[in-house]
Amino acid sequence: MIRVGVADDHPLLRSGLRRVFEAQTHIKLVLEAEDGAVLLTKLAAQPCDVLVLDLSLPYLRGIELVRAVVERHPALRVLIYSVQPEDRLSLHLLDAGAAGYLSKDHGADELLRAIQTVARGERYLTPALRELLALDPNEPQVAPHERLSSRELAVFQLLLRGMNVADIADELEIQASTASNHLARIREKLGVQTNGEVMLYAFRAGLLSRHT
Repeated sequence: MIRVGVADDHPLLRSGLRRVFEAQTHIKLVLEAEDGAVLLTKLAAQPCDVLVLDLSLPYLRGIELVRAVVERHPALRVLIYSVQPEDRLSLHLLDAGAAGYLSKDHGADELLRAIQTVARGERYLTPALRELLALDPNEPQVAPHERLSSRELAVFQLLLRGMNVADIADELEIQASTASNHLARIREKLGVQTNGEVMLYAFRAGLLSRHT
């Protein structure tokens, strides 16, 4: 029996997954959480084998949440289940400790296969991600935002959600000066001068719809 936890801030999605899992004989839903803080609290009391994790939870999300979960529960297999497509940004989540990544464009059958795959201790990768992993990151087709570090990527994503420096610092529990330094490096890597130009870069790269 695979014990599964679901962390997603949309009640309808959690309800739908609950019905999917109830129809399975080899999967048992043992935990649900609507935000990152609640998730960490519940995981401390209820062990799981696989965590189906959305990226856009309130309070704590994305790479920072993946790292926190993996650090506190190293045996737990984290499967990212997100509206964001499988692209190079998702590779940072695998580097942070996620065992697999699946976009919500895929159906319930594929999700069940992904859960079984990571529960066996294997990595779950869609063909799109396998292709990205096979690419040389030093090739010229790599976009500037794909060269951001994991921490820079977290700051970048929060900026795209409309957060200012103070909000980003609070969200990531870092000093405002540290957040400003990360933003400066992001601007340098993207080849822009202002945060507004960062937003314009994201718009032109088709990233805003993924993070807002």
